[in-house]
Amino acid sequence: MVSEEIKSIEEPTAAESQSVIKRFVVNVASLFSVQLANMLLPLLTVPYVVRIIGPERLGMLNFSLAFIAYFNLVINYGFDMAAVRSIAANRSNTAEINRVFCEVLAGKILLWLLSTVLFAGIVIAVPEFREQWVLHTCSYLTCIGIVLFPLWLYQGMEDLSRVALFNLIVKVLFSLSVFVLIRQPGDYIYQNLSMSIAQVLVSVVALVVAIRRYNLTITWPLWTNLKQRFIDDRTLFFSSMTITLYAGSNVFLLGLLSNAYNVGIFSAGTRLESISRAFAGIALNQAFFPIVANAFGRSREQGLRLVRTTFFPLAAFMGLISLGLWIIAPFFITLFYGEAFRDAVTILRIVSLLPLAIGLSNLLGLHTMLNLRMDKAFFAITAMGSVIGLSLNLLLIKTAGHVGAAWAWVITEGCITVAMYIYLRSQQVDVIQLSAFSEAVAFTKARLRTVTKLIPSRH
Repeated sequence: MVSEEIKSIEEPTAAESQSVIKRFVVNVASLFSVQLANMLLPLLTVPYVVRIIGPERLGMLNFSLAFIAYFNLVINYGFDMAAVRSIAANRSNTAEINRVFCEVLAGKILLWLLSTVLFAGIVIAVPEFREQWVLHTCSYLTCIGIVLFPLWLYQGMEDLSRVALFNLIVKVLFSLSVFVLIRQPGDYIYQNLSMSIAQVLVSVVALVVAIRRYNLTITWPLWTNLKQRFIDDRTLFFSSMTITLYAGSNVFLLGLLSNAYNVGIFSAGTRLESISRAFAGIALNQAFFPIVANAFGRSREQGLRLVRTTFFPLAAFMGLISLGLWIIAPFFITLFYGEAFRDAVTILRIVSLLPLAIGLSNLLGLHTMLNLRMDKAFFAITAMGSVIGLSLNLLLIKTAGHVGAAWAWVITEGCITVAMYIYLRSQQVDVIQLSAFSEAVAFTKARLRTVTKLIPSRH
């Protein structure tokens, strides 16, 4: 009985199953290689940079990136997630893919123009930003890359090996430029500048490759269609905005309410957690999402079975990562950043709880609620999270500085995860089922056997 249910999760036929699993394995392997590079390359660059520029200038760099993140949010709108859903469900329909591609690209161009006006206005009008206008301009150039890089297209087509290659090129170019450009403390702005230039160059290449690979034609969409795209994706935009407010405002608020030193310590303490969570969650959030969307597209029950079989392995894996981060915190900070960043050990140990909390909230929210078209409920929960997060940040940063910001982030993510679980239960959607544990074990073994059979066929 279990084997029959497992088979129905994602495959109507054995041949189709092998195709799905093969794409998944290639995508995950490619993305893991990039995340491995993300972990190894900073081992060369970060110790070199932080010992030259120090905690305060590191804080200035990260504050600028946090400021620019709001413009990236505006440009992305809700396009990325909605486009992945549309393309994953219509992968064989070239006309539909081309329509979505043109609408999303046009929408991002318009929002970039709006963002550029807003950015210039803020930098000119606010003295604190005007003092560092060169740094902020260097950081803002990444927005051009956000417009041009069609990650959502590759993701919807389950063609993430190319995304992995493009991202790897960005990391290598950036890492090499750091050693060339940063020689003294005053060179710190070149870090964000080199990052922006590398991202823009690779985004142009990624766009050209996508157009040729998928036989796409760039045309300006009808204004009525473009308007409808903005209307349809607005809920996802507001959800993304609320997520950024509670998960991405810590550095920005620290910069406004505290000082650059605290921003630098917080950034150092959260770096390994962010890399580890990205490394562990990349398969779930990028390679796995189109598969889940496709399963939900076939039937509600097939999608839920796939989510349920994922829950227990995901919770165990993320839990181990959280424990590992807590254990290695003092060794990593001292070796990686030096004694000047000793205060960051406390930050890393606090945020070590995030991989588990965010991993589960992604499964409950992104993969379950959004695929069940519970967009409004998802927005309501993330909006609640933004209120909690902003309130805690305003309260705790004033009293505890960077430590308060870390606790505000962890508490907020915990509240979000619990709220999503409670809402799904209220809608008779039970993601956590003990009966699914044995199914998850059997499913994992079956997938490993399939992967083992596929590997020799690639040689």
